Amino acid sequence: MAKYTTDLLVVGSSLAGLAAAITAKEANPELDVTIVEKYTSGYAGKANRGGGIIDMIVGDPEDYVKYHTHHIGEYLNDQDALRQYATNLNHCIDVLDKWTGGLMQKNPDGSYITLKWLSRITGKDENGKYTFEEPENLPWTLAAIELNFLLPIKRYAQKAGIKFVDRTGIVDLLKDGGRIAGAVGYNIDTEEQTVFVCKTVILATGGQNYRIMPMWSPGRGEGMAAAWRAGAKVRNCEFGSFYNWISLDNFESSMGVEFCLYNDKGENVGKVYSEGAHPDIDARSLAECYRQVVAGNGPMHYRADENPLMDYLGSVLGCDQVYDRPYADDFWGRLFFNAMTQQTNDHIVPGLIGEFSPLQVDLNFATTIPGLYAAGDVCYGGSATAGAVPPPPGRVRGSGLAFAQYSGCMCGPNAAAYAACAAQGDISEEQLEAIDARFMAPKNSGGSIKVMDFLPELHKVIQPLENSIWRREDRILKAIDRIEDLKEKSKLLVADDAHSLFGCNEIQSMLICAELFFRTALMRKESRGWFLREDYPDRAAKPEWIIAQKSGDGMTFETKDVPIDKYVYKQD
Repeated sequence: MAKYTTDLLVVGSSLAGLAAAITAKEANPELDVTIVEKYTSGYAGKANRGGGIIDMIVGDPEDYVKYHTHHIGEYLNDQDALRQYATNLNHCIDVLDKWTGGLMQKNPDGSYITLKWLSRITGKDENGKYTFEEPENLPWTLAAIELNFLLPIKRYAQKAGIKFVDRTGIVDLLKDGGRIAGAVGYNIDTEEQTVFVCKTVILATGGQNYRIMPMWSPGRGEGMAAAWRAGAKVRNCEFGSFYNWISLDNFESSMGVEFCLYNDKGENVGKVYSEGAHPDIDARSLAECYRQVVAGNGPMHYRADENPLMDYLGSVLGCDQVYDRPYADDFWGRLFFNAMTQQTNDHIVPGLIGEFSPLQVDLNFATTIPGLYAAGDVCYGGSATAGAVPPPPGRVRGSGLAFAQYSGCMCGPNAAAYAACAAQGDISEEQLEAIDARFMAPKNSGGSIKVMDFLPELHKVIQPLENSIWRREDRILKAIDRIEDLKEKSKLLVADDAHSLFGCNEIQSMLICAELFFRTALMRKESRGWFLREDYPDRAAKPEWIIAQKSGDGMTFETKDVPIDKYVYKQD
């Protein structure tokens, strides 16, 4: 066992983790700040695997709060959190540009190049570049950054005096009484245990994506599971079910499919769900896909030539028509080429992304455990900023990067202030022994089930639309029963090296997250935003948050009224 002492430990070197560490160090340069990364810092997280698109507020931030609350969050937002996000977002993007040495894409006058979602090509300018008509109803726009941006941010952090420990995965948190005292990690190659002694921990470990879609597979929820085992509260678990449309030939996502979603009879069954205010994919179009297939009208077809989003997508990804991003263009160009060459038909199916992110935080990004803070996907849903939708993208593409940067910038100084005043807690040998026994159990289980044989069984429960989008009580109960069966079966998981040990730990995280997802779904007896119940099609009279917490070996749940009376925007 190795021991490592620091004032503030940031778990995860994603954009959120780097932003939290840098702002903590800048708020208190005397503070010893360390980032521990499971893989390799500068290449971690999901940020550099996406489009490099980041949303910005246009005009008055209050217009964004109003639009988001009404059309996206459906009054399940913490409107104070949403307003704080909208008010600070553009400044946080300026900070991101500074840290990366100017990798945000800019016009000759230094302003950011932006283009709104659903922009349509109108022609070309004198330089041969496309010109666009941009929708007026969206109170946000989209900027872009080159995809290798995490590397200069890491160098910026190193110059600031932040330390890095790579190839070490944190598996559990240490507490002294009710507050944080440290964390326990293991080297992913050698199994060596490291005990991190610290006053404050920031979790920036990402959400839960269940290892289904390839681009989002790094989100495995281990930090969230560690916080759960430590007793942290979670909120909005039932909204962790984001889907994208995919082809089974390549598992790559297509956006805007609902505009041109046809059944096998040639009927456009998705268009009705894209009329009116339509910021992005609507859960109702996914439910319609399920109904059509059950009725015998499948397979479903995607007519890409009718997709109004293609003007936007085809101009910013793998293309230099709007942005000058050689690294991103190469990435997207190869991805599109591989996808197109593998495509054999126009069949389309929903693929679960997940985006389960319920760790509850307040406006300072403090969890319910003193000394434990969070930033990024691990707490996006739990912050209630997005409301009744699984974030990110939370029906606003670009919100993943935006929230990661914003939450890191807000979290860092608050965590630094706590660390500066906190005394170091005691480390219990009993806790260390229990953590080691739990993590190492698959080496001594006597079982025979390997992670990659177990994983598809979990996918069969969480992936189907009838379980995770178009929900009904009998199907939810069957899913819960199956998760209970898998929890028992997981005792037979076997590991023979460090990598398979971490795979077993990830399975435990997925089971915790899936159980929380289904049990809270059973409690929400309404349809609101992204959450649909076949047996409860109407929206409830009052918006409520469902909050869960570990209790012994079980789970306790409570409902809490959203304080809508104190908010500006009331449910209509």
